[in-house]
Amino acid sequence: MIAPRSSGSLILAFCSVACIVSSAADLALTEVTDFESLQKLAAQLAQKPYVAPSQQLDPFFENLKYDGHRKIQFLEEKALYHENEEAFRVQFFHPGWMFKKPVEFFTVDGGVNKPVPFDQSLFDYADLDLPENFKKPEGYSGFRVLAPQSLMDKRFEFMVFMGASYFRAVTTELGYGISARGVAVNTIGGKPEEFPDFTHFWFEQPKPGEKYFRVLALLNGPSITGAYQFDTSPGKTTDMLVKATLFLRQPVEMLGIAPFSSMFWFGENSHPKPYDFRPEVHDSDGLQIEITGGPSIWRPLDVSKDLRLSVFETDRLKGFGLGERDRDFNNFQDLEAMYHRRPAVWVEPIKGFGKGSVVLVELSTGEETWDNIVAMWRPDNLPKTPADPLHFEYRLAWLDEQLPGLLCKVISTRRGFVMKKDDHEYVVDFTKGGLQLDKPDDWVPELDVVISSGEARILDQRVMYNRETGGWRAFFKLDVPPKTHLLEMMCEMKDGDKVISERWMYQWRR
Repeated sequence: MIAPRSSGSLILAFCSVACIVSSAADLALTEVTDFESLQKLAAQLAQKPYVAPSQQLDPFFENLKYDGHRKIQFLEEKALYHENEEAFRVQFFHPGWMFKKPVEFFTVDGGVNKPVPFDQSLFDYADLDLPENFKKPEGYSGFRVLAPQSLMDKRFEFMVFMGASYFRAVTTELGYGISARGVAVNTIGGKPEEFPDFTHFWFEQPKPGEKYFRVLALLNGPSITGAYQFDTSPGKTTDMLVKATLFLRQPVEMLGIAPFSSMFWFGENSHPKPYDFRPEVHDSDGLQIEITGGPSIWRPLDVSKDLRLSVFETDRLKGFGLGERDRDFNNFQDLEAMYHRRPAVWVEPIKGFGKGSVVLVELSTGEETWDNIVAMWRPDNLPKTPADPLHFEYRLAWLDEQLPGLLCKVISTRRGFVMKKDDHEYVVDFTKGGLQLDKPDDWVPELDVVISSGEARILDQRVMYNRETGGWRAFFKLDVPPKTHLLEMMCEMKDGDKVISERWMYQWRR
C-alpha cells in the first residue's frame, strides 16, 4: 500500500510554501536551476491572476496549414548539445498551424541558467515563400529529444513535448501512440475542461554516458500552476520518473494525476463495426489496474453513442495503465499506422497516491484521428488554496505490456448473440498463466461470473481448454430484459477459492 504523507510532512510542506509566497522578490525565470527553485516560481505564480500565453504569430505562420507547417524542418546538425556524440540532443519545433503558442527554453549547467532564444537559422523552410521582414516568433512550439548514437547505432527520437501539457514517448521497438499529460482539469464533473500549458522548460546539461535525460517544466493554467521534473531513459522499456508539485489558484471540480489519452475506434468486441477494410483500429484495447493485495483488473475498451464513465475506487493502488495487448498484424492490416506496434503505458505510484480512483472515460467517435479514451488517477482530497500544495511522484513506463504477475492474462474479448436467440454470449480468452497448479491434463478452472450493476440473468458459464492458444476460453450467456440499458459485469477463473486469473470487467450499454 502506498501510504499518504504524514501530518508532520504536510506541516513542513505548508510552512515551506508559506515562506516562498511571502518572499519579497519574485524569482525570475533565469534563476531557476533545479526542482526546488522551480517550485518556488510556481508557488509565486499561483498567487497572481492567470495570463494566457501569447499567440501573436506573424500572419504567415498563423495561417499555415498542415502541409505547409510540416515542410519546416529542424536542421539536425544544429541540435542543442550536438557537440557531444554520446550525449542526448534536443531539437525544436517551429510555431504554426495548430501549434501557435510559443514556449520558452533555458539550459542549466553547473547552476548557470541560460535562455535559448528563437533562432530562424536552425530551420530549413524548403520552398515556402517567406515574407520579407516577417515577425520572428517569441519562442518554439515544442521539442523532441534524441538518444545517444550508441543506443541503436543511430540517432533515435524517443520523446516529444508539444501542445498544452501533452507529451509522448516511444521505445526502441514500438512507435508513437498514447499521449500523456501533465495534469487533467475538469475532464469530468460538469465544468468546462481546462488545458494548462507547459510554458517554460529547463534542460539539464547532459553528460556522456548518462542514461537519464532531465528536463524541468513550468505548468500554468487558469486554475493551476505546477513544477515538474522528468527524468527519462530510452530503451526497450522507456522509463520516465515524474516528480511534481501543484498549486491551485482556485478550486476545481476534478483533478487528474498521471493522465493519458488514447484512441479506440473499433475492435474484436465492437458491434456494429464500421465499413472499413481493417478488422480493428485502436492505439489501446484495454485498461489495466493492479490493487495491492488484489485484484488485478483488465477492462476491455469499447465505445458507443453515449459517453462511458468508469470509476475504480481504491486506497491501495499498485499501478494502472492502458495497454495494446493485440500484437498480431493480421488483426489490424494497416501497413502505415502499424497499430499492432503501439506502446502500452504503465503508471507506478511512488508518492502522493493515497485514497482516490482510477477514472476511465470512453468517448464516442466515428474516426481514428482524435483521441477518445482518457485514463487518470483522481485523488479524493484536493488542495483548497494556493498555499496548500499537492506533491506526487510516479514512474511512467512506455513498454510492450505490463504483465499481471503469474495470473492468467486476458488476451481477447468477443461478444454476440446466441444463434437464433437474442441472448448475449461473451467469449473471453485467457493465457495459461504461470501458477503451478499441479492438476491433471484434462483439468479446467471454474468460472465465476458476477453482474455488479444492472439486471440480467446468467444462463450458462463454463471454461474450455483452447488448444490454439495453449490457454483457456471462458464462455457465459446473459438474458438481458428490455428494461435494462446498462450492465456492469465481471468474471474470473478460480481453483476452488483461489483466484488464478485477472478479473475481467466490462460495461454493456444498449
